[in-house]
Amino acid sequence: MKKITEPGSEVENVENETSEDLEKEEFPTIEKIAQLANSGHLSDEFSNSEIEMEIASINEGMDRVKVIWLNRNTQNEVRIDFMPKDSTKVFRVAVEGKANKFHSETGVKLGMTIDELNSANRKPVDFYGFEWDFSGAVKFNNGQLENEKIRVYVKTDKNYGNQFIGDTPHTFEEAKAAKLELYVHKIIFEPSKSTKL
Repeated sequence: MKKITEPGSEVENVENETSEDLEKEEFPTIEKIAQLANSGHLSDEFSNSEIEMEIASINEGMDRVKVIWLNRNTQNEVRIDFMPKDSTKVFRVAVEGKANKFHSETGVKLGMTIDELNSANRKPVDFYGFEWDFSGAVKFNNGQLENEKIRVYVKTDKNYGNQFIGDTPHTFEEAKAAKLELYVHKIIFEPSKSTKL
Protein backbone atom coordinates (compact mmCIF):
# COMPACT_ATOMS: atom_id res chain seq x y z
CA MET A 1 0.00 0.00 0.00
CA LYS A 2 1.37 3.41 -0.96
CA LYS A 3 1.57 6.22 1.56
CA ILE A 4 -0.39 9.24 0.35
CA THR A 5 0.80 12.68 1.45
CA GLU A 6 -1.59 15.57 1.54
CA PRO A 7 -0.49 18.17 -1.02
CA GLY A 8 0.27 21.61 0.33
CA SER A 9 0.70 20.70 3.99
CA GLU A 10 4.45 21.33 3.91
CA VAL A 11 4.01 24.51 1.87
CA GLU A 12 1.74 25.97 4.58
CA ASN A 13 4.40 25.42 7.23
CA VAL A 14 7.03 27.12 5.09
CA GLU A 15 4.70 30.06 4.49
CA ASN A 16 4.04 30.41 8.23
CA GLU A 17 7.76 30.40 9.01
CA THR A 18 8.39 32.94 6.30
CA SER A 19 5.75 35.36 7.60
CA GLU A 20 7.19 35.04 11.15
CA ASP A 21 10.67 35.72 9.81
CA LEU A 22 9.39 38.74 7.89
CA GLU A 23 7.70 40.08 11.03
CA LYS A 24 10.95 39.73 12.99
CA GLU A 25 12.84 41.55 10.24
CA GLU A 26 10.13 44.18 9.89
CA PHE A 27 10.16 45.00 13.62
CA PRO A 28 13.67 45.14 15.08
CA THR A 29 13.99 45.37 18.87
CA ILE A 30 14.15 48.76 20.53
CA GLU A 31 17.73 47.92 21.55
CA LYS A 32 18.60 47.37 17.87
CA ILE A 33 16.93 50.68 16.98
CA ALA A 34 19.14 52.45 19.57
CA GLN A 35 22.21 50.78 18.08
CA LEU A 36 21.23 51.86 14.55
CA ALA A 37 20.52 55.43 15.73
CA ASN A 38 23.85 55.64 17.59
CA SER A 39 25.75 54.50 14.51
CA GLY A 40 23.78 56.78 12.15
CA HIS A 41 22.32 53.82 10.24
CA LEU A 42 18.58 54.16 10.86
CA SER A 43 18.04 54.73 7.13
CA ASP A 44 19.47 51.24 6.49
CA GLU A 45 16.45 49.76 8.27
CA PHE A 46 13.76 52.42 7.70
CA SER A 47 12.76 54.44 4.65
CA ASN A 48 12.92 58.25 4.62
CA SER A 49 9.13 58.38 4.77
CA GLU A 50 9.19 56.49 8.10
CA ILE A 51 11.73 58.86 9.73
CA GLU A 52 10.89 62.32 11.09
CA MET A 53 13.16 64.58 13.16
CA GLU A 54 12.45 67.50 15.49
CA ILE A 55 13.85 69.37 18.50
CA ALA A 56 11.75 68.84 21.64
CA SER A 57 11.72 69.83 25.31
CA ILE A 58 12.20 67.10 27.93
CA ASN A 59 12.71 66.98 31.71
CA GLU A 60 9.88 69.45 32.35
CA GLY A 61 11.30 71.89 29.80
CA MET A 62 14.80 71.91 31.30
CA ASP A 63 16.48 70.36 28.24
CA ARG A 64 16.02 70.55 24.49
CA VAL A 65 16.97 67.44 22.56
CA LYS A 66 16.98 65.99 19.08
CA VAL A 67 14.10 63.52 18.66
CA ILE A 68 13.67 61.06 15.82
CA TRP A 69 10.25 59.53 15.27
CA LEU A 70 9.76 56.29 13.37
CA ASN A 71 6.28 55.67 11.92
CA ARG A 72 4.96 58.80 13.64
CA ASN A 73 1.21 58.88 14.38
CA THR A 74 0.81 55.18 13.53
CA GLN A 75 0.20 52.10 15.65
CA ASN A 76 3.92 51.22 15.41
CA GLU A 77 5.34 54.59 16.45
CA VAL A 78 8.83 54.74 18.00
CA ARG A 79 10.34 57.79 19.71
CA ILE A 80 14.13 58.15 19.95
CA ASP A 81 15.45 60.90 22.24
CA PHE A 82 19.11 61.86 22.02
CA MET A 83 21.29 63.11 24.88
CA PRO A 84 20.81 66.81 25.77
CA LYS A 85 24.51 67.60 25.36
CA ASP A 86 25.36 65.09 22.62
CA SER A 87 22.86 64.80 19.77
CA THR A 88 24.75 61.79 18.34
CA LYS A 89 24.10 59.50 21.36
CA VAL A 90 20.75 57.93 22.17
CA PHE A 91 19.29 58.80 25.56
CA ARG A 92 16.19 56.57 25.26
CA VAL A 93 13.95 54.72 22.84
CA ALA A 94 10.25 54.56 23.75
CA VAL A 95 7.34 52.57 22.35
CA GLU A 96 3.78 52.45 23.62
CA GLY A 97 0.29 51.18 22.89
CA LYS A 98 -1.33 47.79 23.20
CA ALA A 99 -0.79 46.73 19.58
CA ASN A 100 2.61 48.29 18.74
CA LYS A 101 4.81 45.52 17.26
CA PHE A 102 8.17 46.89 18.42
CA HIS A 103 9.48 45.10 21.50
CA SER A 104 12.50 44.61 23.75
CA GLU A 105 15.12 41.91 23.25
CA THR A 106 14.43 40.99 26.91
CA GLY A 107 11.16 39.41 25.74
CA VAL A 108 8.98 42.24 27.06
CA LYS A 109 6.28 43.15 24.54
CA LEU A 110 3.55 45.76 24.47
CA GLY A 111 0.16 44.31 25.31
CA MET A 112 1.56 41.41 27.37
CA THR A 113 -0.33 40.68 30.59
CA ILE A 114 1.11 41.24 34.04
CA ASP A 115 1.30 37.43 34.41
CA GLU A 116 3.46 37.26 31.28
CA LEU A 117 5.58 40.11 32.64
CA ASN A 118 6.03 38.22 35.93
CA SER A 119 7.13 35.20 33.92
CA ALA A 120 9.70 37.24 31.94
CA ASN A 121 10.94 38.76 35.22
CA ARG A 122 10.95 35.34 36.95
CA LYS A 123 9.60 37.11 40.00
CA PRO A 124 6.33 38.99 40.71
CA VAL A 125 6.47 42.69 39.89
CA ASP A 126 4.89 45.62 41.72
CA PHE A 127 3.53 48.73 40.02
CA TYR A 128 2.92 52.33 41.01
CA GLY A 129 -0.55 53.83 40.93
CA PHE A 130 -2.03 55.88 38.11
CA GLU A 131 -2.63 59.56 37.23
CA TRP A 132 0.84 60.97 38.00
CA ASP A 133 4.15 61.40 36.13
CA PHE A 134 5.20 57.74 36.50
CA SER A 135 1.72 56.29 36.17
CA GLY A 136 1.84 52.49 36.12
CA ALA A 137 5.66 52.28 36.43
CA VAL A 138 6.81 48.74 37.21
CA LYS A 139 9.17 47.67 40.00
CA PHE A 140 11.04 44.47 39.10
CA ASN A 141 11.85 43.60 42.74
CA ASN A 142 15.33 42.23 41.93
CA GLY A 143 13.92 39.90 39.28
CA GLN A 144 15.46 38.95 35.93
CA LEU A 145 14.64 42.35 34.37
CA GLU A 146 16.04 44.46 37.24
CA ASN A 147 19.45 45.04 35.67
CA GLU A 148 18.21 45.38 32.11
CA LYS A 149 18.20 48.90 30.75
CA ILE A 150 14.44 49.07 30.34
CA ARG A 151 11.57 50.76 32.11
CA VAL A 152 8.11 49.24 31.80
CA TYR A 153 4.72 50.82 32.44
CA VAL A 154 1.42 48.98 32.82
CA LYS A 155 -2.09 50.21 32.18
CA THR A 156 -5.66 49.00 32.54
CA ASP A 157 -8.77 49.64 30.47
CA LYS A 158 -10.95 48.92 33.55
CA ASN A 159 -12.16 51.37 36.20
CA TYR A 160 -9.59 51.33 38.98
CA GLY A 161 -11.00 53.63 41.68
CA ASN A 162 -9.17 55.87 44.15
CA GLN A 163 -7.18 53.00 45.66
CA PHE A 164 -4.95 52.88 42.57
CA ILE A 165 -4.47 56.64 42.06
CA GLY A 166 -1.14 58.22 43.02
CA ASP A 167 2.47 57.25 43.60
CA THR A 168 1.87 54.36 46.01
CA PRO A 169 3.27 50.99 44.88
CA HIS A 170 0.87 48.02 44.59
CA THR A 171 1.41 44.28 44.20
CA PHE A 172 0.22 42.38 41.18
CA GLU A 173 -2.00 40.38 43.60
CA GLU A 174 -3.87 43.60 44.43
CA ALA A 175 -4.40 44.18 40.71
CA LYS A 176 -5.69 40.62 40.31
CA ALA A 177 -8.08 40.98 43.24
CA ALA A 178 -9.42 44.22 41.72
CA LYS A 179 -9.68 42.54 38.27
CA LEU A 180 -7.69 45.34 36.64
CA GLU A 181 -6.37 43.14 33.80
CA LEU A 182 -3.12 45.10 33.63
CA TYR A 183 -1.03 44.97 30.46
CA VAL A 184 2.27 46.45 29.32
CA HIS A 185 1.50 49.83 27.78
CA LYS A 186 4.96 51.41 27.45
CA ILE A 187 8.56 50.22 27.21
CA ILE A 188 11.55 52.55 27.39
CA PHE A 189 15.10 51.40 26.64
CA GLU A 190 17.75 53.66 28.17
CA PRO A 191 21.35 52.74 27.28
CA SER A 192 22.65 54.51 30.41
CA LYS A 193 19.71 53.66 32.69
CA SER A 194 19.97 53.69 36.45
CA THR A 195 18.22 50.58 37.75
CA LYS A 196 16.43 52.56 40.46
CA LEU A 197 13.22 54.52 39.86
